[in-house]
Amino acid sequence: MRPYQQAFAEFLAAAGALRFGEFTLKSGRVSPVFLNTGLLDTGSRLAQVGRAYADALLDRVGAGAFDVVFGPAYKGIPLAAATALALAERGVDKAFLSDRKEAKAHGAEAAAGAAARRLLGRAPAPDARFVLVDDVLTDGATKVEALAFLREVAPQARFVALVITLDREEARPDGRGATEAFAEDTGVPVLPVLRLTETLDHLHATGRVGEADLARCRAYWARHGTGRARAWAAAPV
Repeated sequence: MRPYQQAFAEFLAAAGALRFGEFTLKSGRVSPVFLNTGLLDTGSRLAQVGRAYADALLDRVGAGAFDVVFGPAYKGIPLAAATALALAERGVDKAFLSDRKEAKAHGAEAAAGAAARRLLGRAPAPDARFVLVDDVLTDGATKVEALAFLREVAPQARFVALVITLDREEARPDGRGATEAFAEDTGVPVLPVLRLTETLDHLHATGRVGEADLARCRAYWARHGTGRARAWAAAPV
């Protein structure tokens, strides 16, 4: 893990956003660990998330590879703003955009077409290069809708990456992980700031995760993990 990833993992644990116990997921599985991004709800915490996203983009994509940061409504809106602000702190000035759930019925946008009425921000260039930001990735439906919307707004749009907080590295019923499935189905790479297995290893090594919690996580991911996560769970401690 890079230093910014280690710091972000420690931040999520300290903020109580990454927590251990028993959590029933949408799938019905009972997970020993859960990420609650709803707890990242203060200015300082949101700024921390924005900095981590900006660091991930600059580290793994590069400042010259994208033009616009897009956050799908609603959770993606503050994330896009926080990421753009953090990029600007690092000398990289990028536009940020979001969409509206309900089309605007007044003002200049109202006469500019259906897609423009849903755009929150200045219209991008037709061939703009987008990175999408959101908190988590489950079935990816919101992100797929965002891709379709952006193709209406920018017909020659290119999608560089989707950035999320954490890849749970958990297999779906079809055997694919959520990030793998989204990339295969849409052609858009997914860049998680953190992978769960690496995060658990780091938090354990720094005394932030105890042996019992780590053992429960290993047992869960041995059963439900992606191939990479199952290998992690089976590796000697």
